Amino acid sequence: MARNYRYSKKAGAVQEGMRNVSAEPPIQQRAELAQAAAPVMRQMLNALDKADQDEVFGGFAAEQIESESSVQTRGRRSLNRRAPSPPPAADHGGFDVQVQSGRSSMWFYTVEDGQRVIVTDRRGNVDIVEGPKRILTWGRKIRPMNHYVAHPGDFLVVRFRDGSQQHLAGPAHCWFDPRIHLSVDKEEAVQLADKEAVVVYSESEEEDRSISRRIEHGPATLVPGPGEWLHTFVWHGPSPDANTFQKVPGGLTFQKLWLMPDQMYHDVVDVRTADDAVLTIRLMLFFELVDIERMLVTTHDPIGDFVNAATSDVIDFVGQRTLDAFKSHTTALNTLDSYPQLVSRATQCGYRIDKVVYRGYGAPPALQRLHDEATESRVRLQLERATQQQAEELEDFKLDRRLSRADKEREEERSRTELDLELQTKRNTVARQRARLDAEQTEAVAEARDARQRRHLAELSELGVDLTKLLTKTRPNHTIEVVGNAVPHLHLDEGE
Repeated sequence: MARNYRYSKKAGAVQEGMRNVSAEPPIQQRAELAQAAAPVMRQMLNALDKADQDEVFGGFAAEQIESESSVQTRGRRSLNRRAPSPPPAADHGGFDVQVQSGRSSMWFYTVEDGQRVIVTDRRGNVDIVEGPKRILTWGRKIRPMNHYVAHPGDFLVVRFRDGSQQHLAGPAHCWFDPRIHLSVDKEEAVQLADKEAVVVYSESEEEDRSISRRIEHGPATLVPGPGEWLHTFVWHGPSPDANTFQKVPGGLTFQKLWLMPDQMYHDVVDVRTADDAVLTIRLMLFFELVDIERMLVTTHDPIGDFVNAATSDVIDFVGQRTLDAFKSHTTALNTLDSYPQLVSRATQCGYRIDKVVYRGYGAPPALQRLHDEATESRVRLQLERATQQQAEELEDFKLDRRLSRADKEREEERSRTELDLELQTKRNTVARQRARLDAEQTEAVAEARDARQRRHLAELSELGVDLTKLLTKTRPNHTIEVVGNAVPHLHLDEGE
């Protein structure tokens, strides 16, 4: 079975698409000459001699030439001289727009170097003539051949009239031959980057016409062969509504599988709590495809399976709790233990769930308004509490600073007092030491004087001096004189 292929950049690979593409540009209508040109033609023929006629017309007699309808002859010559066929459509479908028609004179057609033409004679025989060459145009129909080119990264889809098909990977080219070719079209090859893969189906050429499947991994450039087509995946995808992250069936169409970690947003809407509060739970799923074969045989839409499983897990989690209990346990939605059905279904489909992130929740307008009012009141009270707490903390701070300052002042006073006491103690110690030294010095001086006096008296005693008379003869220390007629009374203190 031959198939037409069309590259779809939206799908990311080669898609099947039945379309009828004309292999040959439309041919211009033949220009017909007026009957008045016939006499002129006959005069030109009569002007040629027999040798010239044989050279030009290859042995045909002038009578035979004149018997031909001049209108038909001029019509053929006008067809041979037609302008080159315009290239088809926008990207030209691989058509070589540089192909030029040859130069035509009255009797000859010149095929330029690098060009090819199809020459059809009166009997219907067709020949392919490659330039450079000069061809006699009489009795022949000449049509330039169309040239198709595929550059690297492209390939030519050549369909034959016998129903067969051939793919020529670029760089390649093909001259369109209407005898054997039905159409020639250029398509883009499938470019696979690293961590990308496509699923290719092929039909056996044997009698059973069995279908086989293979997986092509990147990096590679894939040119599907005749009878091969790529698997087109139609999965759940983003909703056209830009205000939500819900997934809708058929929202994602592609043919390249991504084998690296991926993520998606998902909103679970209309989830009721145990106290009948309706919420919208917002999630982010992180997953990775690890087994393509298992995915192909177990599911046709893994994203849809993830959405359904995650929705079921969220409904189970939220339905068992009141709104207040749910808000106090939202951190549990960030762990995979809260999504047993999602993890199990992903494993069955050949995927691995790496992480689920809880992004918050939403509520209907009425409930959301109540939440907003409660939140506003709670925030206002918290702000007032915070303000009062800050004022009290400021007072506490001032008191602590005053107490700290008083402690420092007392500490400084105590230190100053201790220093003064220490200095006074040192002064007293120095004074006592000075008094002791003075007393010791005075005593030492007295002892030295007494010692000198004793030595002096001893020397006088040795010289025979009466020490008693000497000592009593000296002037008394005190003299008391009593004057008056009364009987004197004398009182002496022991100290004197």
